[in-house]
Amino acid sequence: MIPFKATHRKGSVTTLFTLTLFFVVVPVVGLAIDSGLLFAIKAKLQTSTDGAALAAARSLSRGISLEAQQGSATATAQKFFDANIQNGWLGLSNPARNITFPPAPQKATIVQIDTAVDVNTYFMRMFGVTHVTLHARGAAIRRDVNVVMVLDRSGSLANSSSCTPLKGAAVSFIQSFVNGRDRLGLVTFGTTYRSDFDPATDFQSRGGGGDMVTMVNNIACVGGTNAAAAYWLAYQKLVTINEPGALNVILFFTDGQPNTLHMPALQIKASSSCSNKTAKNGVVTPAGAAIWGIFLAAETGPPPAPNPDWRVVANSNNCAYNGNFANVTSDVVSLADAGAANEVDVNGNSLAGWKSVNRDGNNRITLNANNVTNAGINALVNAAARVRSDSTANGLWVVTYSVGLGNAASPPEMELLQRVSNVPESPTYNSSQPVGMLAYANNANQLQAMFMQLASDILRLSM
Repeated sequence: MIPFKATHRKGSVTTLFTLTLFFVVVPVVGLAIDSGLLFAIKAKLQTSTDGAALAAARSLSRGISLEAQQGSATATAQKFFDANIQNGWLGLSNPARNITFPPAPQKATIVQIDTAVDVNTYFMRMFGVTHVTLHARGAAIRRDVNVVMVLDRSGSLANSSSCTPLKGAAVSFIQSFVNGRDRLGLVTFGTTYRSDFDPATDFQSRGGGGDMVTMVNNIACVGGTNAAAAYWLAYQKLVTINEPGALNVILFFTDGQPNTLHMPALQIKASSSCSNKTAKNGVVTPAGAAIWGIFLAAETGPPPAPNPDWRVVANSNNCAYNGNFANVTSDVVSLADAGAANEVDVNGNSLAGWKSVNRDGNNRITLNANNVTNAGINALVNAAARVRSDSTANGLWVVTYSVGLGNAASPPEMELLQRVSNVPESPTYNSSQPVGMLAYANNANQLQAMFMQLASDILRLSM
């Protein structure tokens, strides 16, 4: 027989266990389940909100006016959020989102998204809590961008039927950026070079055929490859803007070796037939084994550039090259006089360096086709190095993105573009200076993808 006292204890334990199960264990387990559910939905809500903010900031490039761009960003954020947070998922309801554009630092735009959802509870209902409202906030800041496009318009592009594909790719690149907020400019080069569109924020909307898209579509591909002078001109445009807070970019495209030089003072021989023997400021360029020149360098008239774009400089009466472009060596002593101070192009970029140049008995750089090409390569590489150094010192931090096209008779070397862009593969890579990017198209059909790849990377950096 079990004593009455022991039976009483057993009943008490059972009662205590039941009460503990009902009032302690079940609520704790229930709270853990509800909390886990809330945590999962909160994580999904925050991720979706952050993603919507990023998508909205990227979509700012759609639309000509600022109002249209904000409308596009708002619509993109709403679509992104609605696709990821759907009514009824895990019991949530009443998803809400509010997209705003709060004040931002100079040269930047902030897209902010505030979201909320109601989540039904299960076990917490025992305590009168039927639902919980969760909130999330996401924001993306997009730096404004200053981009100067430097586009090769040399004759080799026409010879390879690449001029039209280039223009299509360049237009797509332009349309990736935000009219009214970003600033884009255009420098083109053949034998001559010039600023076709000074950097401005109305690059897509300027009337009268003065927008960048029209400028690009009017390009005629003819002449040499005066790359170093055009590249340096692009940098001067960014220096004039002088906006350290923005992302400053030079987009450089070429399909050939930079074989054309703008020289400040080509010395005329005493034996020359030139009526005026003063030193000439102008362009020389190879034509096969010969040298053509001396041509006007910078275009000053309205775009597009004249076709052909080689016109003899002033004060060339009776010069041999004035009667026959290939007779430059009959008039000019050398490409450059001896001494580092003389061995520079018109912008002070050294003609010596990576590629070797031949010299005459007086140690002057000889005027021949190989020297002009090698000196042109050196001038471009040295110009890019100066841009990195100077822009770093002055807080502009100019990044160079290069696009090469490899289907011309003398395509650009990959190492040349590596040196210009300062990518890790470059033999002169300097991680303490702006690191760029390059894309290389084997044929014109790949240009669209190459330009858009770089546009995407520039926009990613601006976030």
